[in-house]
Amino acid sequence: MLMQSLRCGAVTDVRPRGAFAGMAVAATLFLLAGAAPAAAACEAFTGVVEAFNAGDEAKARAFAAAAGTANCRAGERTLIGRIASLTTFNRITTAVGNGERLSDHQALLEELQKQYGGPWQVYDALGDLARERKDYEQAARLYQLALEDSANETLTPDWMAPDAQYILRLDRLASEMRLAAPRPVQLAMRGGCKISFRGVKIKKKSTPVRYVFGTADFTPEGVEAAKDLAECLKAVKPASIRLIGHTDSVGSAEANYTLSLARAETLKAYLADVGYAGAITTEGRGEDQPFKPDDATTYDTEMLNQLNRRVEVDVE
Repeated sequence: MLMQSLRCGAVTDVRPRGAFAGMAVAATLFLLAGAAPAAAACEAFTGVVEAFNAGDEAKARAFAAAAGTANCRAGERTLIGRIASLTTFNRITTAVGNGERLSDHQALLEELQKQYGGPWQVYDALGDLARERKDYEQAARLYQLALEDSANETLTPDWMAPDAQYILRLDRLASEMRLAAPRPVQLAMRGGCKISFRGVKIKKKSTPVRYVFGTADFTPEGVEAAKDLAECLKAVKPASIRLIGHTDSVGSAEANYTLSLARAETLKAYLADVGYAGAITTEGRGEDQPFKPDDATTYDTEMLNQLNRRVEVDVE
């Protein structure tokens, strides 16, 4: 039973309630019930909560610094640092909401990430910035880190976690950025691959396995991405999967259907050859189901075609 003896009043709610440029916004008030240590021995925690409530960044950082020499366990010290980070993050979200550019705060967000290792809201905001400057490879990593960080119940207690809708959004953005990135980005940044985050199951993933134009042969980058997918499936161990091939709209619809199915079959053969033991079925959808990006206006025609050229992995 955490936090019953600590009366901290109102604290800012870190659950996303909106977005500017896709950035997770912390709402104004939340109750930190259930977040403190069982005993009040870690005084730095009480102090950082009070500083957080008051929006006092200097005090919050001071308590985070003092936690290293105070009577606080390692997990408590991490949580204190994250609350200090959120104190600053809340000021940034307020400033951006009042018309400032998120990019003006990039250096500070990077500092928070390096100093406190998160929390997920910081990775999410940095992902937005990478996406704005079209660094899709870095954006994919940052959104994936935000997703994994948000799902870590030690680093991100329930009161700090995103809701199910936002978890799905983070996964969609990470997948989109992988498809847009010029080089393969791994499906997991920390630890093993997962398809469930805080109980939210993500059954379908778009994987950026690249093929030689007009053929079902992997490019070197395609081999690398296929290998990463195989490692992910070995970690997750699904009993069966369905591979759904998609193409862009260049060429005839009939040829694209044939090509999409052939590409799914190539990936099926590869996964079986490298040891995936589950059942694999394949489908081809050709150009019939184009990818739906978060904001299609940010891409030119060639990039939209690249997003459309994909194989979806449906974990059954």
